[in-house]
Amino acid sequence: MPGHGWILGLCALLLSSCYSLQQAYWFNNAFNSRMPVAEALQSDLDEAGRKKLLLSREVLKFAAEQGLNVGDAYQHYIAPGPGTVSYLVQAAAADRLELKTWWFPFVGRVPYLGFFDREARDAKAQELRADGLDVSLGTVGAFSSLGWFADPIYDAMTKRRDEDFIELLLHELVHRSFWSKGSAAFNENLAEFGALHLTEIYLKAHRGGVGLSELKNYKEEKEKLSQWIFALRDALKELYSKPMDLEQKLKEKAAIIASFRRERFPELKTPELAAARNREWNNASILGAALYAPDTQRFQKAFDCLRPQRMGDFLEALREAEDEAPTVEEALDSLCSISAEKKGA
Repeated sequence: MPGHGWILGLCALLLSSCYSLQQAYWFNNAFNSRMPVAEALQSDLDEAGRKKLLLSREVLKFAAEQGLNVGDAYQHYIAPGPGTVSYLVQAAAADRLELKTWWFPFVGRVPYLGFFDREARDAKAQELRADGLDVSLGTVGAFSSLGWFADPIYDAMTKRRDEDFIELLLHELVHRSFWSKGSAAFNENLAEFGALHLTEIYLKAHRGGVGLSELKNYKEEKEKLSQWIFALRDALKELYSKPMDLEQKLKEKAAIIASFRRERFPELKTPELAAARNREWNNASILGAALYAPDTQRFQKAFDCLRPQRMGDFLEALREAEDEAPTVEEALDSLCSISAEKKGA
């Protein structure tokens, strides 16, 4: 579609690194190939894809009713390309639990780099490994521009199960509605909590509960995997605190990871979660996985204290609390006392 070359120009002005310009170029190409969802529904799209786009209309309406910032998001569709939206690389020190971060305008520091081109991602990963860092590779099912652009629906997103597709859209819309600059772990945890909570409401209200049991099982198994990741992280944290030379530390690190994989990995039936047993576990992948393992009790406690009618109201209260707190984590924890003060007033 002509008339959208400004995307590349804007990114070039805002972001100065070669990495940023490369991603702006790829994003611009993908963005310019988009078509309105209404037009896509009239095309030769297969029936499964058509149903997903129709489902997206329902989810967006629901999200708006829940007070999320829907705006112009997901009003366009990008036809089939790679089997994923983009490619991810993360890196961490080999002998301590410390993710490498990169700084960008508007979002602050983030512990990952995303690429639209797999070869470019893999080249960056090789560069990071050459620096002696642990590296983790992954794919991205969707991403949010945090309201700067009209986020499209990529064809790869429509290949998911309905429950996953619903949660994915809601996850990104929570990002679009609330983003704490420089707090990537908190932002991902909040989006996971919000999306799962909203998906449950949606399935009850719009699908007669169909998919709820699958969602419940998924949440329970994800919690098991999260606890395994946290336990592995804590075991490595204890190791790294001990005074020993680097060679010995790396040797014991490998032994701990092998032991956890062999003896302590939970029994999981959800294929995408069970597959985690065979992934490459290192400091980067452990810390990266922890980004998407929310402390649901902490978020649920704050949510229950406020008892908001809509998720958007909860996010707005969190935004107001963040303005008064030293950190966004403290802002979350302060919501119960704020709620109590309002009730006592």
